[in-house]
Amino acid sequence: MNVSLKWLGTLVDIKGLDPDDMAETLTVDGIPVEHVIRLGSGIKGVVTGKILSVEKHPDADHLQICQLDVGQDEPVQIVTSAGNVAVGQIVPVALSGAHVPAAHDAKAPGGLRYGDIKIKAGKLRGVKSAGMMCSLGELGMDSNLFPALNKDGILILPENTPIGIDIHKLYDRDDIVYEMELTANRADCFSMIGMALEVGAIFERKVNLPGIKVKEESTPIQGRASVHIEDPAYCKRFCGRLLENVKIARSPEWIENRLRSNGIRPINNVVDAANYVMLEIGQPLHTYDYDKVAGHSLTCRHAHEGESIVTLDGQLRNLNPSDLVIADGDDKAACVAGVMGGFDSEVTKDTKNVLLEAAVFDSASIRRTSRRLGLRSEASGRYEKGINPARSEMAINRICQLLEEQGACTTAAGMLDEYPVKAQPQIIRTTIDKINGYIGEQIPADQVIRILTNLYFKVENDNGNLTVTVPDFRLDLEGMPDLAEEVARVYGYKNIPITTPWSAIAKGKMTEEQDAIFRITDCLLANGLSEVVNYSFMDKKDLEKLNFPANHKVYNAIPIMNPISDEYPDMRTTLLPGLMHTLVYNLSQKNEEVAVFEAGHVYQPKALPLTELPYEYELFSGLLCGTPEEAGYPNDQRKYDFYDVKAIMENVLTTLNVTNYEIRRSSYPVFHPGISADFVKDGKVLMSFGEMHPSVLDKWGIKKNVYGFVIFIPHLMNFIDETIDYKKIPKFPASDRDLSLLVPFKYSNSDVMEIIRRSAGKHLELLRLFDLYQGEQVKEGYKSMAFNLTFRAEDRTLTDGEVDTWIEHIVKELGKADIVLRS
Repeated sequence: MNVSLKWLGTLVDIKGLDPDDMAETLTVDGIPVEHVIRLGSGIKGVVTGKILSVEKHPDADHLQICQLDVGQDEPVQIVTSAGNVAVGQIVPVALSGAHVPAAHDAKAPGGLRYGDIKIKAGKLRGVKSAGMMCSLGELGMDSNLFPALNKDGILILPENTPIGIDIHKLYDRDDIVYEMELTANRADCFSMIGMALEVGAIFERKVNLPGIKVKEESTPIQGRASVHIEDPAYCKRFCGRLLENVKIARSPEWIENRLRSNGIRPINNVVDAANYVMLEIGQPLHTYDYDKVAGHSLTCRHAHEGESIVTLDGQLRNLNPSDLVIADGDDKAACVAGVMGGFDSEVTKDTKNVLLEAAVFDSASIRRTSRRLGLRSEASGRYEKGINPARSEMAINRICQLLEEQGACTTAAGMLDEYPVKAQPQIIRTTIDKINGYIGEQIPADQVIRILTNLYFKVENDNGNLTVTVPDFRLDLEGMPDLAEEVARVYGYKNIPITTPWSAIAKGKMTEEQDAIFRITDCLLANGLSEVVNYSFMDKKDLEKLNFPANHKVYNAIPIMNPISDEYPDMRTTLLPGLMHTLVYNLSQKNEEVAVFEAGHVYQPKALPLTELPYEYELFSGLLCGTPEEAGYPNDQRKYDFYDVKAIMENVLTTLNVTNYEIRRSSYPVFHPGISADFVKDGKVLMSFGEMHPSVLDKWGIKKNVYGFVIFIPHLMNFIDETIDYKKIPKFPASDRDLSLLVPFKYSNSDVMEIIRRSAGKHLELLRLFDLYQGEQVKEGYKSMAFNLTFRAEDRTLTDGEVDTWIEHIVKELGKADIVLRS
C-alpha cells in the first residue's frame, strides 16, 4: 500500500507536519512506513518549453537546432538528435545547471544510465546548446504508468501545458509517497480513508471525508438485474448497481496521478474509477458489461467440477470446487471472485452499460484460489486481509458519483443488496484501571477516553467502568488488551517509562539428574561408545526375545491408540529392544564393530487402562560387539569381553563419585548368568552388565558375542557424591606383593578380596585380581586366583619385614577359609 501525501491532504489536515517526522511517528505507533519516496527526487531545474523553430544542423544530418520559449526574456537554443520534435510542441527542458536522474546511454541496460546527471551548456558540432530536451526515461518516469504519453524520443506534453513552469508541477511529481509495510491485522489501513482516520487520530487533526451522493437519473435497477449469494459463509454481502449511457474515455489527470502513486496503470475512466475507489475506501469493485451478462444476473457460488474460465489476461483457467466464482444467468462463470474478471464480460471501449459489483468474500477462500492460480492483485490482497461489509454500499455509490461527475454515465435508481447476516457491533467492557494496569502507566481517564474517541470508538464512562463500541472498520480488535494497545500507541510508547516487570525468576541451571545424565554420557563417549536415539516405542514381542519372563514388569506397557506402525504398538519399558534392532541392522550392513548406548525415558503405568500419568524415568543401556579397536595392523584383534564392560561401568561410577558399592552375580534375564554382575549399594541395583544370554542372541539371529549394560538412574541418584576428594601425591614408595591362591569353588572373587582387605591392615593401598585359571593342573574343586597387593605408608618407607609380616597374617586368615598358597 502506497500513500500519496497530496491525496492524504485532501482527506485529513496534515499542513505543517514534516513528512519524515510524520513517517517516524506513524511507524512508532504501529503503522510502519517502510520508505519515504519523493517522486521528483533527482530532478532539478527542468521546466516546460515551447518549440518555436526547428532547423537542420549545418554539419550533422542527425542533429537539429531548436529555438524554445521557456518563459524567459529570450528564447534558448538547444541542439538535439531526437527525430520527433516539431514546431509548436511543448517539451520538458533541462537548462544548464539542471539535474536529471537518468541519461541515454546505448551501453547501459535498457539504454539508460541512472545517477545524478548534471546538465551543462556546450557546443555540438560547433553550434551552441543551452541544455537538452528530456525524454520520459530521462525524467525517471515509468512509461507503463503513462500510456497517454509517447515513450520514444523527446517527451511531448499536452498542448494546454503552461510554458516555463517547473516540471514537478506536472503529474504530481512534487508529491511525497509513503510505502507502507502494514501488518495483516490492520486491514482498515489498506485504504486512503483508513489512513486518514488513523493520521487524524494520532496527530489530532481534522478529517474531511468525501460526501457521497448519487443522482440516480435512470429507471430503477429492480427487475432489470439481480444478485444472489449461494452460501453466506463464503460471501457476506453482495451489492450491485447499474450504470447506463456510459462513455468510455480517459480519466481526469488527478485520478490518474493518484493511481500512479500506487503503481496502477490508468486504463479508462470506468476501470480507473473502480481502482480509485478500491484505494480510497478499501473495497474492491468489479465491472461487467451489462449487455454481455446472461440474464443480467450475478450469483456467487463455488465452481463446478471441471469448470473453466478465460480471464481478463486471455488465459484459460481450470477451476476446482473450492474456488469462488461469480456466475451469470446461464450459470456460466463470469469472474473468479475476488481474483480476476472474465474475458467474455469485460468492459471495452464499445461498452454502453455497466453492471457494478461490490462484494465481500471469504478471506481464506480467496487466498487459496489466488495462490493456486498464481494470480496476485491489489484486490485479492485486500480480500485476503479482510473487507468491512459496512463499506460495500459506500464504495459502490462512490464509483457512481465519480463517473457522474465526469459526465460519463447516468445511474439507475436503487441498489441491489444481498446481506444475509448483518454484522453486529462489537462491545468491549473494561475499566480505566485495567487499561492502565496493562500498559503500566497511569494515563488520566479523560485522556484515555479522548484517545479512544479520536480513534472512532464510542465510549460510555461510568466512574471508570467503560463500555466501548468498536467501529465497524476495526476487524482486528477483540478485548481489553487490544484497547490498551490502541491507547498506548497513540499516547506514545516513548512516553511510557521503561520498567522491568517483577517476576519470581530463578537462575537457570540443570537439575541434579540432568547433570548426572550429561556426566554419564560424556564418560561413555570417552570410553569409545557412540550415542544412538531410537523411538520411544516398542513391540512386547521383542521382550520375549530378550528372555524376560512373562510376569516381568517390563510387559506392563502402555498401548498406543494410533501407533506410527504395527512394529511399534506400545510405549517402551526398556531401552534394549531398540538397541538390539540397531545392532542387528549394523551387523546386516557388515558393520561388525559396534559399541553404542542410548539414554532415554521409559514409561511404567501405575494401572491400565491409564487413569493418571505413568511413572516416567531415565535409563542408560548399551551394547558392545566386535573389537575395542579398529581392525588392522598394528592393533590386536582382541574381542570385547566381560572385563571391558565392567571397566566402563566402574568408570561411570568413578565419574559420579559413587564408592563403597558391592559387586554381585546378576540375575537380570537378558545376561548370561555366569558372565554378568550387578553393582549394588544399600540393596539397590545401580547397574547390571555382562555377556548377553546365548538364547537371546539365537532369537535375534546374532552369531557373535555381545556384551551389554543397563544403568538405573533413579537408584543411582541417591548415591552420587558431588564432593571432590583430593589426595596428596604419595611421598614414599609402594611395596608390591603377588599371591597365587587355590580357592574353593564356593568362594567368589569378592569373598576372597574381603578376607584379604580385612586382614591386610590400613596400609593396603590397592588390591586387584590379575589371573584366574581352572584346569587340569588345579586340584579338583578349586580354582587358581592370582592377586596383586600394593602397600604404602604416608609417613615412611615400608620395610620388607613389615610387609612380609602382613602377608603372613593374610595367608593365615585365608587358610581358615581353606584358601591356600598355590605351590
